[in-house]
Amino acid sequence: MRRTFIDRLLLPAILGLTTLSASLILWQRLDTQQRATIQAATQAQTLFVKNKVESELNARILLLNRLAGRWQARVLSGDEDNESDAALLISGYGGCQAIEWVDPTFHVRWVASEGWNEANVGTDLGADARWRVPLQHAEDSGRVTVTRPVDLQGGGRGLLIFVPVFAENKLLGFLLGVFRYQELFYSILQDVGQNYWVAIYDGNEEIYGRSGSDRHVAELWAQETAIKFQEQTWRARLWPKPETLAYERSSLPNVAFLGGILMAGLLAFAVYMGETAHLHAEVLKREIAGRVQAEEALRQAQKMEAVGRLAGGVAHDFNNLLMVIRGQAALSLSNSGPENPLRQELNEILKAATKASSLTRQLLAFSRKQVLQPRVLDLNSLVIQTAELLPAALGEDITLSLDLDSSLGRVKADVAQMEQVVMNLVFNARDAMPVGGNLTIQTLNSYLDENWARRYPEIRPGPHVMLAVHDGGHGMDKETQSHIFEPFFTTKERNTGTGLGLATVYGTVIQSGGCISVLSKPGEGTTIQIYLPRVEETIQVAEKPKALPGSLQGNETILVVEDDDAVRRMTRMFLEINGYTVMEARNAVDAIKFMECHKGSIEMVLTDVVMPGMKGGELVERLEKMRPGLKVLYMSAYTEDAAINSGILGPGSAFIEKPFNADELTCKVREVLGRSIVV
Repeated sequence: MRRTFIDRLLLPAILGLTTLSASLILWQRLDTQQRATIQAATQAQTLFVKNKVESELNARILLLNRLAGRWQARVLSGDEDNESDAALLISGYGGCQAIEWVDPTFHVRWVASEGWNEANVGTDLGADARWRVPLQHAEDSGRVTVTRPVDLQGGGRGLLIFVPVFAENKLLGFLLGVFRYQELFYSILQDVGQNYWVAIYDGNEEIYGRSGSDRHVAELWAQETAIKFQEQTWRARLWPKPETLAYERSSLPNVAFLGGILMAGLLAFAVYMGETAHLHAEVLKREIAGRVQAEEALRQAQKMEAVGRLAGGVAHDFNNLLMVIRGQAALSLSNSGPENPLRQELNEILKAATKASSLTRQLLAFSRKQVLQPRVLDLNSLVIQTAELLPAALGEDITLSLDLDSSLGRVKADVAQMEQVVMNLVFNARDAMPVGGNLTIQTLNSYLDENWARRYPEIRPGPHVMLAVHDGGHGMDKETQSHIFEPFFTTKERNTGTGLGLATVYGTVIQSGGCISVLSKPGEGTTIQIYLPRVEETIQVAEKPKALPGSLQGNETILVVEDDDAVRRMTRMFLEINGYTVMEARNAVDAIKFMECHKGSIEMVLTDVVMPGMKGGELVERLEKMRPGLKVLYMSAYTEDAAINSGILGPGSAFIEKPFNADELTCKVREVLGRSIVV
């Protein structure tokens, strides 16, 4: 019921969220467009203010320069009536508070102003560094000089403009223009940017401002620009008034967003109602289909479980039968004379039983994980030893080359399995070159980075050792490469290959912590690269197997625990013909009862691993409590690796695999009796 409710909500939720997302995107785009429009308009007004201020200030300088030129001409002609021109300039241009004449000694000679600067007449401006420095600069450079912000005598802040007047390269004096910032910029900007607040800064000092009480809110939209005036640089800052923002910011984005929310809700509700009606009609159909599917899955699981049990039981029983067949044939053969006409038939029975035993072992081993015996080894030495056996198998038309890195690092792997890996790769390369060619085995130190780890999740980034086999054969296409490590896949003709060679290589390498890379193109040969983790441990030398006594005969007493009567009798016969005293038990319960009642010595217990009721491992635990130090040999139709991997046996347990013959059994018994077994 809960699942049905979720199904009904899924599509409406997706449709509603999609509509809502589209509305949000539309709102964002409209809002972004409005913001861009406001910012562009503000930027345009900012540039206009900049150009307006710069042009007007330059106009003021130009008028002062013209006035200075007229005064220069009057001085040369003897006419010194200049005050009328100065008064005209003051009255005609806003922001100019006074015009003063300063002689070459930096004394003020006369003043034309609104009245509050007349007290400056006779003042020695050279006595104050604030005036002396710009006056001296104007005299030395012969150019107009503008001061930094100064406190004016009539109040407020402003600037002074000094215009040097020369006649025949002789300094006649200075024309001094006094400008108050507020009046100056007001006269320039009174008709400019009425919809915007304006502030002009000299450094961090605000020298002119036109703003309201909401200044900090609206300044989020502010734009700035630099105003260049003579050697001064000011900063102009503009931002729109609130009413300008309200006019420019349309309600369209909000209307679109709210409309989208409403539309999303309506669509989701309509689809929900439709889904509800549809699901009510489909619910019975789904229930029936689900029940049929569940029944089919149950039948499939039961079938696979039955097949698995059948395969295991058949393999186990078949190995027991093979043991009896091989044992009886071997005993009959040993008891028959050289002239007995049945010897040939008995030999054929032994050969067939041996082949059947090998086939059964392959069937059992195919689906299990192999137990490796890794040790630190040098791949170069392994390749050299293996290569000594290859020329005869490769033939005269294939040239074998070794390209081995002399500084090759060490790896940790199973020696026998790695030898098999090299042999399988070489034989596959040989089969890929039916007309001969060059075959190269290469080793090299390598480092696999994160990119390799992403391609091959089974490895860890770090130092590795590479083993590569390259052939000049016919190569493979992409389709073939994607299957070469699959069991039973082969490109060879029927009955010429099992398709297990490269699958075995892959399993061994992956289990050793490495990876395999294949480089091949049709007609260009194939290179198979194997990467194994590099280790810093020292090379381990394999221990030599201990020598067994020359004779397999013995006189110890052995308890044989086996539930199969024929196998138990055969095992007893194998041991008795070699001098051992044998006691029998059909199962674990009988073995425990026998051990409790038997007062004589028992040197070893030979028990089957898998028996009805109590398994061999549990039996041994019970017997060892009764007789500490008891030696044990396990036997089973399963392989040793399968028994260990399934948890039935612990690592290090003595084990013999069925079917076995008399020599194999007595050899293993002598080995066990010569050492202590810890279970």
